[in-house]
Amino acid sequence: MPNFTEPVSIFMSTPVHSISEDASLQEAGDAMREHDVSSLAVLGESNALTGVISHTDILGSGLRNAGNRPDAALLESTGKVRNVMTSEVLSVDIESSMTDAAARMVEARVHRVFVTAGGNVAGVLSTWDIMASVEAVRVAKPASEFMSTPVFTVRATETIALASERLGKAHVTGLLVVDESQWPVGVFSQREALEAADAPRSATIESAMNAAVLTLPDRSALHNVARQARAMNARRVAVMNRHELVGIMTGVDFAKAIC
Repeated sequence: MPNFTEPVSIFMSTPVHSISEDASLQEAGDAMREHDVSSLAVLGESNALTGVISHTDILGSGLRNAGNRPDAALLESTGKVRNVMTSEVLSVDIESSMTDAAARMVEARVHRVFVTAGGNVAGVLSTWDIMASVEAVRVAKPASEFMSTPVFTVRATETIALASERLGKAHVTGLLVVDESQWPVGVFSQREALEAADAPRSATIESAMNAAVLTLPDRSALHNVARQARAMNARRVAVMNRHELVGIMTGVDFAKAIC
């Protein structure tokens, strides 16, 4: 197995996008879309780091507020960041190794850790950055050794309300959308759910899903999976054995490869 002793500073991303804890959830969602990120550091008085807000936090709040009323939109994202943010911030020192950072992600099942230097936030290491390191080091083991099973799927003809509820119950950030033959035809993630916030609950997943889905054989070398995923901006990869869906590669699964 390749050695991932390099410090996180080599692969971490900067700047760290942040938001005030007094901002609205609408402002937080807009900022995530603008910066194409799934979370923001939350700053309190004197710009101190007080938490993190993610797609998970906003989606959960929006679903609770909307309830099960048939006439309601999918989400009602009202309120302040401070009310739904996660106060416990996972961080590593800037001198920590990639292996140590990946192990913390896998243990907590999160997709990013903040990187600190001298008590200040210096960057963020996400599973997207983990994928870059897997590609750079050319991890040759097959995807089948690291993929997650079972795969949580939803049919394209089902409703966005059902898919959003399934995201919460399965504690996953995305679902593979399949056709009647169980072939992957898209992805419905927290990002798509948030973008469909004002849509009627009866709208079909097909109208809201991301149709750019990457499918690769289970024998594919992991560095090739990472390279193609990053090239297509795919946050998850459907793993196939001939014509059968056998697993899924998410960011956390790539982190498993370097622990």
